[in-house]
This record gives sequence, structure tokens and C-alpha cells, in this order.
Amino acid sequence: MDPLTPQEAQRIVGAYLTRVDADAAADLYPCSVDDLPQPKETIRSAFRVCVASIASVGQLTPELREYLEVAYISLADYVDGECQTLLREYARAGDELAADRRLVREKAGTEAWRRVTEQSGLAGQLARGISEEADRLRAEFRSWSADAVAERA
Repeated sequence: MDPLTPQEAQRIVGAYLTRVDADAAADLYPCSVDDLPQPKETIRSAFRVCVASIASVGQLTPELREYLEVAYISLADYVDGECQTLLREYARAGDELAADRRLVREKAGTEAWRRVTEQSGLAGQLARGISEEADRLRAEFRSWSADAVAERA
């Protein structure tokens, strides 16, 4: 059994949801794992306890379940500092290229072009890693949230 009480879990999940909502409102992606209120594993455990607690009293509505699932999956968007820096730099360079109205052959010598071409392979690997983590988190959430609902039935 998880060592967290439902009250502790609710406090941890609440702090995490506040962080996720603020980062989403600021359109930050990816986010720093250092900004999380607790380590990822603690947040994952807290979610499991919260969902089980909410389901046990019949209050896990489809809307709440969906909201919590999206928030849980968003843990994948919290990465270490180097990954965050590289992906943000890559996105900025891509934005610069997209905003540049010159022909492609004229953009090929720019600093933004150099950054995109040099970093594309690594950025792709990092993005795949985030996507794979998100898929794992989704499957995990769906598995134990379904179990929690089934236990109540």
C-alpha cells in the first residue's frame, strides 16, 4: 500500500495541479523537473492514492477523471534542465525560421538554420522520449483508475 495518506496525497496533487495550470497558462513547454513541488515518483504515488480515494466515494466523474489524466500525463513534460534548454532553443530557432519570409535558400545561412539543423536529431530523440513517457503514464493512469472504479462497483 502507498505510504501517503489521502490528505497528504491531496495536498501533493493540489500543489502539482497548481504548477501545471500555471505552466499551461504561461504556455511553457517543456518545463523544468526542478519546478515540480515534489519528485515525479512522489506525485505519481499521490495521484494513485487520490484517484482511489475519490473513486471510493463515487466522485470520480468522467470530467474529473479526464482532467486528472491529462494532468498526470503532463508529468512527461517536466524534464531535466539540459533537455529543457535544448528543446526551448530548438523551438525558438524554428519560430525564427517560420517568421523569416525569405526564400529557403536565403535562410540557409542564418544562425537559426544552423541551430535547427545541428539540433534536430537530438531534439527528435528527446521529443520521442517525452512522448513515450506520456504513453506510459496514460496507460498507467487508465489501468489503476479503472481498477479503483471497479473496486467501488
